[in-house]
Amino acid sequence: MDASLEDAERRRWRASPLFGDRFTDVHAAVIPRRARVVARDVSRDPAPVGDAARETLSLDGEWLLAGSHPGREFSIARWAGDRSEAARREPVGWHREDTDRSAWIAATVPGTVQGALVAAGVIPDPLLDDNTHAELVEHGEPSEWPWFFRRTRVEQQEWWYARRFTVPAHWAGRGIRLAFDGIDYAASVYLNGEPVARHTGMYGGPEVDVTALVRINAENEVVVRIDPPPRDWHGVMKPSPGWGWHYGHLISIGIWRGVRLETVPRIELADPFVTTRELTDTAARVGVQWDVARHDEGDGDLPLRVVVRDPAGVVVARADVEVAARAPLTRHEVELDITSPQPWWPFGYGEQPLYSVEISGAGQSVDAAFGIRTVHMRALAARSGPDTYDWQFVVNGRELFLKGANWCWTDPMARRGFDVDRHILDLVVRANLQMLRAWGGGTVESDEFYEECDRRGILVLQEFPLTFGLDSTGADLATIDEQAGRIVRRLRNHPSLVMWGGGNEQPATITSDDLLTVIGRRAAQYDPSRPFHRTDPWGGSEHFYGVYHEGMPIEAYRDHVPPVFGEYGLSSQCDLPSMHRFLDPALLEQWPPLEHGAILQHQAQFSLFDLFKQARYAHFGPIRDWPTFIEYSQLAQGDALRFASERIRAHSGTDTSAYWFYKVGEAFPGASWAVIDYYGVPKLSYYRAKQFGAPLSAYAVYDRLDWAAGDTFRAGIHVSNDTPAEVPGLRLQVRLYDADLRVIATRAEQTDIGADGRVDAFELAVGLAGVRLDPLVLSVELTAADGAFVSSAWYPFNHQPKSAAVRELEEQPLDSLADRTVAELLAPYADGTSPLRDLPRTRLAARIEGDALVVSNLGPHPAPLVLIDGFPHDVGHVLDDNAFGLAAGATRRVAFDAGGASLEGISVRAWNADAVRPA
Repeated sequence: MDASLEDAERRRWRASPLFGDRFTDVHAAVIPRRARVVARDVSRDPAPVGDAARETLSLDGEWLLAGSHPGREFSIARWAGDRSEAARREPVGWHREDTDRSAWIAATVPGTVQGALVAAGVIPDPLLDDNTHAELVEHGEPSEWPWFFRRTRVEQQEWWYARRFTVPAHWAGRGIRLAFDGIDYAASVYLNGEPVARHTGMYGGPEVDVTALVRINAENEVVVRIDPPPRDWHGVMKPSPGWGWHYGHLISIGIWRGVRLETVPRIELADPFVTTRELTDTAARVGVQWDVARHDEGDGDLPLRVVVRDPAGVVVARADVEVAARAPLTRHEVELDITSPQPWWPFGYGEQPLYSVEISGAGQSVDAAFGIRTVHMRALAARSGPDTYDWQFVVNGRELFLKGANWCWTDPMARRGFDVDRHILDLVVRANLQMLRAWGGGTVESDEFYEECDRRGILVLQEFPLTFGLDSTGADLATIDEQAGRIVRRLRNHPSLVMWGGGNEQPATITSDDLLTVIGRRAAQYDPSRPFHRTDPWGGSEHFYGVYHEGMPIEAYRDHVPPVFGEYGLSSQCDLPSMHRFLDPALLEQWPPLEHGAILQHQAQFSLFDLFKQARYAHFGPIRDWPTFIEYSQLAQGDALRFASERIRAHSGTDTSAYWFYKVGEAFPGASWAVIDYYGVPKLSYYRAKQFGAPLSAYAVYDRLDWAAGDTFRAGIHVSNDTPAEVPGLRLQVRLYDADLRVIATRAEQTDIGADGRVDAFELAVGLAGVRLDPLVLSVELTAADGAFVSSAWYPFNHQPKSAAVRELEEQPLDSLADRTVAELLAPYADGTSPLRDLPRTRLAARIEGDALVVSNLGPHPAPLVLIDGFPHDVGHVLDDNAFGLAAGATRRVAFDAGGASLEGISVRAWNADAVRPA
């Protein structure tokens, strides 16, 4: 019997003979040959060798674009005498060089059709107002489907791109290749009126030898016809939320990554791949692999030089080798020893030094950046077996508990560059989210994304973009096989990438696992250095949305403590200034909101019913306007994430290894499960995630949010240290307050904690007889031996009392309420008390000192929830904390970077303290 599911599936992937694309199958099966080392010498820099890079002519920039309804020259409909417009429509022949393109619009490549149409003023921006809702309601097809599943007129057409270019005269006599890095999704390519390629798959290709067709030192024209997108996302390797199943509609189309013309040498070096074979404190051994492609009939030995440089550019390993280069392709490898290696670590555990390797010879060179690091998976002590993956992440020999989140594709229109993503990744590090699951409903991320994660030390699980069920016909198997090979080869050198996943929420299939079997096989062949997991959840990971989608209370999370909690959370609204960017502010003056297309388009699942689902968890007090609802929904989201995440953390090392809550960023502006909105603005839930994910922190785990007179309040108090250093002399202070903010129980302890350690400090048990309970507030504070602040967590209980009307509503199954009006559903939440806002008042003071906002509680009572309003959030602007608690007499220094923006709008308040402006 297999020790783990890891072993069984790895053996299955490797043994399977299944393939979809014959070229990929042959290419992946090429066995690396050990290169013959002629000399090793690291004492001197190697001499330069010839021309080190092929020449490239970028075809990025302005193209021309036009759309056409697809037609067919022959069809059964015609044979049967169908005289409808669709049946009679003939295809256009716009690939011809004599095509009149004077009416075509300009389109930027890389980009999307939708982005070009917006820029040209042809369509309104589909991400704003009710533009997509109106389009789908008025023109969407098929009309019998729900509006959000229909297709826009843009999505019903085929789209033609065209560009003219001139090939340099000195390229005469050289091989020339036309290469695309990403066409979304299926296309035909023409050069000078001739068909040269038919390609499907948006993650690279085609690459076409056009030597015989290009005109040297003369004008050429390349034309790309892109088909309407597939009708269904199942089994299609393409971001899927845009089909309308989840918080947005926009099925992307276009040439979304770069295009180039390049010269091709007779002997071509390609695909460098570096793995760390051994790593100790004093030495490392790396394996360097590469391909040699011959585009002639030659044969013979080829001298090459392999050089490794450290992050400072100093040569630390070199080998002159000879390899047998035979047509069409050979694969080679050599092992190199590096003394005094600088290992690459996830952030918080060390630095992220990046080495480089260069393989040169035959008048050219190829290179790659890499990190010296190892990744292994071990079985958890209490959660192992043949149906469970090895879930303990071991990086450079160190077992880690990983806190993280799901990462969603953030720019479906491919138009805003990388600045927003870079900003969000900065916030990810600041929130101590060490690992991102690049979610299978999104995309395979860009080189810029991975380079940024490499530099920052963010670990990534990259899933292939397949979600919610696979196509059992195998219709797209060849495309998926070819695309999987490209994806693995492109990303496998990145040290931040630690795991491959077959996709999101793929159930066991009724027919067979063709698509995931092929992907698993390719991952095992092209990248044996990383694990591949069939899907998530699978083999011990879990997704759970009973809280929210089924209306279960937050306490339902207590029964869900899997080895890895891969998805969970609530949807929430984004901030009012962000909402003003995508809809008319006048729409936000009415509560309950109107059934307006602009509101519907930007809700989590295209329905005002989602407002009711959010209100169930956000009833901190009467909800009578949008600003209150926004604040409450974000806080409810953060508290729900905290309840589930801290429970996972409290079982780390033995039962659990990671959590990845859902999610970090958004594909579309509006309400969603993200803690950072589409524009890069953190919600209050982001700050809660930052607090409960702090590397060193104390926290409480409890089973109930509501307690009655005579109960015994119980909470387990834990301290976790997810750092490589032991920390002695920590002081833990726990207090339980009643509704008058009087301390009814307190306990202080000193504790030491080891590296990567957890201390289950004690259980706080307090009898509640004679105590004012509405609300109770628990504070758990941790300070260093020198008294410096380490962490603080404030937990409310009995803080959302439910009226009879609310209880009656929430006791009914969610499905039975879906037909009620939003006004009827939200009406009970407009009334009631607000226990946390009715606490005894205290007094705050604030001042700005350099790059910090200093907040003090000068009053006699703690402030369980302090809020900083009016910070000028923007890309590159950072506020270090918000939504925190502050004991009476305490002061908190909150760092910020406003990028030079005015701070005049900032104010500080607490739910039990008036707002103040910084002095």
